[in-house]
Amino acid sequence: MKNKRPGVLFELFLLLLCGGLIWFFIAGEDYYDYASTAAEGAANAVTLTKEDAEKLTHPAQEKLDTEVKFRTFFLTFPEAKKVMLEADFNGWGKVPLQLKPYPHGYFEISVALAAGDYKYVFVVDGKDVLDPNNSDRIEYNGREVCIKTVK
Repeated sequence: MKNKRPGVLFELFLLLLCGGLIWFFIAGEDYYDYASTAAEGAANAVTLTKEDAEKLTHPAQEKLDTEVKFRTFFLTFPEAKKVMLEADFNGWGKVPLQLKPYPHGYFEISVALAAGDYKYVFVVDGKDVLDPNNSDRIEYNGREVCIKTVK
């Protein structure tokens, strides 16, 4: 009987197997170098408490009051006859809001507002008057107005 020599496919298989084993050991060495470095770094890490982990995953948010409540706007202007409130929440006077007069030139109105920033100005006898009790002001459409922040 004649001895058969291994076929080309078998030789190719052995060659691929050897190449795969070499690659495995080279890649494995890189992995173990990485893993040992990561383990050393983890040994120096500070452990987090449950509260710290909560803060990282759920940062604190500013609590805003979303409930609609009455907010009061008032002005003391003894020589005024009529005081109106113009604001972004009433279309800058499209829905008129007249302040109720009280003795000694005190005018007041309560408006239902939710949380947010609102621009406004008083109109006293046809002239713009800024709220003397509010220094938070901006230029808006060529007009200086006050900002009321409702939280």
